[in-house]
Amino acid sequence: MSHPYALPEPDGIATAATDGSVLELTRVWIGPNGPSILCRPAYEDPRAMGEMLAELCWHFAHAYEQRGGVTHRDALEALKAGWSQGQANGEAAALKRAAQ
Repeated sequence: MSHPYALPEPDGIATAATDGSVLELTRVWIGPNGPSILCRPAYEDPRAMGEMLAELCWHFAHAYEQRGGVTHRDALEALKAGWSQGQANGEAAALKRAAQ
């Protein structure tokens, strides 16, 4: 049974090949204590995953634009700024853990 707030599966996924040519890369849930993330490093080259993340940002920017109140460009710039802040937060947390 799926969660009532889960996104629907894209068309064709249920009938897609089961030979590994189609696979889920990640699930992300946001809750009161922050994100819960499951991920599969499906590409040998991490740069390919970086390209996938860039495409994901484009889709998020489009979704924000469709929701209204922000242009695709402004949404994309905000996503980039959030990425930079998230990276800085992660690096600061790693340094703090290393110092303990």
